[in-house]
Amino acid sequence: MSKKILFLLSILILLLFSSCSQQNQSQETINISSAWARPALAGNPSAVYFIIENNTSSEEKLISAESSISEFLEIHLSSNVDGTMKMMKQEFVEIKPNSKLEFKPMSYHIMLINLKNDLNVGDEFELNLNFEKSGTKEIIVEVKENQ
Repeated sequence: MSKKILFLLSILILLLFSSCSQQNQSQETINISSAWARPALAGNPSAVYFIIENNTSSEEKLISAESSISEFLEIHLSSNVDGTMKMMKQEFVEIKPNSKLEFKPMSYHIMLINLKNDLNVGDEFELNLNFEKSGTKEIIVEVKENQ
């Protein structure tokens, strides 16, 4: 009888440690919040903005984005160069460990090129963000006026 109790206690302890380990791993994630896009007419461009929170202990990279809403999607960075606003395509964006990076107007954004449909205030669409280590994160983007 005591061997059975010892065996059951051993399994219980293993399950308890396994659960604690999974909780720690689930806290180390990439979170996306506050996703929104500008309204635009079909055939025109628009931009998507959001906040990436890297809750991991290592650097992460956003390497691409995908959606059926437009023909092409690119990661862009807007910046002021000699008094002129310029937009440059980015191959990837680094997100430092345990930090947040905001994609916002006049900064990083996902450029939607050649929209397939109008984007009207209140519309929503799916966007996949592809990360180097964390894989794909699917988010819902709401179309809003400039914030």
